[in-house]
Amino acid sequence: MAHLYARVAAAGIGGIVLLTGATAHAAPASPKEGHVTGDAWVRYPLDPENPLRRFVVDAHGHAFRFDGKKMIMGAAHGTVRFDHPIPDSNGVVRHYWGTVKVDYLMTAGPVAVVSGTSKGVIGEADGTRMAFSVYADPRGHRYDRIGFSWGAVDGRCLRMGLAPAPFTTYDSGKGYTVKHAELPTVPKGAEPPADPPPCTQS
Repeated sequence: MAHLYARVAAAGIGGIVLLTGATAHAAPASPKEGHVTGDAWVRYPLDPENPLRRFVVDAHGHAFRFDGKKMIMGAAHGTVRFDHPIPDSNGVVRHYWGTVKVDYLMTAGPVAVVSGTSKGVIGEADGTRMAFSVYADPRGHRYDRIGFSWGAVDGRCLRMGLAPAPFTTYDSGKGYTVKHAELPTVPKGAEPPADPPPCTQS
């Protein structure tokens, strides 16, 4: 009754099983990118007289990638835009926007760390490293939180991928969504990433 059975040949390659014959399936696709998107006003606890900040996040990608066997840190793209409204002496609220060009994203369930370099941020030179943490609370967006590197820590020596805990609380807006993706597979014989640039203290 051999004709009733499909011939199957299987070979394990890096954890992937390849099948041939009547029951063959395509190999699994590469891991999908992580995603962090959303827009919300949050309350910054260290500025009680003017606590509101707005963060608009649109980040996609991974923490790292491989060029051959060489690990390259930062494999993400997108932007984080933020607004710091400040009332002037006449009571008129003026909005001060900043933009960060995203190059790093790591997700873990509802939590994400997003990092990038400043672009058009008042008080910071272009290229300054900045980072954010996002918590998209499963209970609903009104519990979402975000943290930003210059808000509660000394950000003068910030490395890629390091961010404070999400210390702000949600005030209004649609909130944040984190879509988790597993880390990329590390190839056998992988080489470590290049050393980060030296950190200078002011």
